[in-house]
Amino acid sequence: MNQVIFNHELTPLFLQVVNEKLAACLVPSDAPIPTENFRSLVQLRDRVIRRALKQMDSEVEKAFAAKELEINDKLEKLARGLLDSAKDEAVQYSRGRAALKKYK
Repeated sequence: MNQVIFNHELTPLFLQVVNEKLAACLVPSDAPIPTENFRSLVQLRDRVIRRALKQMDSEVEKAFAAKELEINDKLEKLARGLLDSAKDEAVQYSRGRAALKKYK
């Protein structure tokens, strides 16, 4: 996965920090994606966005919300991809285990 960008010109500073940590979870490596960390960062991101929305005036709030909806769509696609990959790995593991039992 190339550089994933979750920030835009209206992103508050603390949300930028959360987004950077979230993007770091998604950097390709040999290690599996830390799903628990990913989940907690997504939840933290949601809380930060909700708090930021409460502090904005209506025009900025609308613009910020529109940009965040686009980013949330990206995140949802990434999360679905991770889920699909995990399902595929589980199926392959199960099939491999079944194949090994045949040789015993």
